[in-house]
Amino acid sequence: MKCVATVLLALLSIPGLASPSRERERPNTNVSADATDKSVIRQAVRDHESDPLSKESRTKLAPMLLAHFEEMPYVVCLDQVPGLEGAGRFGKALLWQMVFGTGAFIEQNPARAEDREAYMLAGLQSAVRAYRNVRAKDPKKTIALFEELDDLERRGKLREHVHAHACVKKP
Repeated sequence: MKCVATVLLALLSIPGLASPSRERERPNTNVSADATDKSVIRQAVRDHESDPLSKESRTKLAPMLLAHFEEMPYVVCLDQVPGLEGAGRFGKALLWQMVFGTGAFIEQNPARAEDREAYMLAGLQSAVRAYRNVRAKDPKKTIALFEELDDLERRGKLREHVHAHACVKKP
């Protein structure tokens, strides 16, 4: 997780990718609140999911969530979203949402912390919801892969996609 988070943080810090958004800030998460408070973290994950391209998401929520989940041992499988890291700011925001959605699932379901398929599915579902939220605001913003993932989710087939791309080393 630390390596993925470092790579994602480096990508988001590239000028132009972290450029200001025209969207307004939403005063939902109190980022000065205790970041160890799980209810604050859950709200921050939901806020990031609802508007992953907002200035607040980039400058406040993502750094807070990254710091919170940094030491949590879990896998975010980039095989599930091939090429997403090259899909600009939108793609990077969805990668972050996968990370945050996965971490939130594990925190809320500690008995399932070793269930890779379950937490990977939760992270990908969170990213699909974030994708839908961006598309609802701006239908011109599309990523072909997420159109496919959204369709799989609507048909109840996203779990099969996660299972097929579980990042499990094969003998």
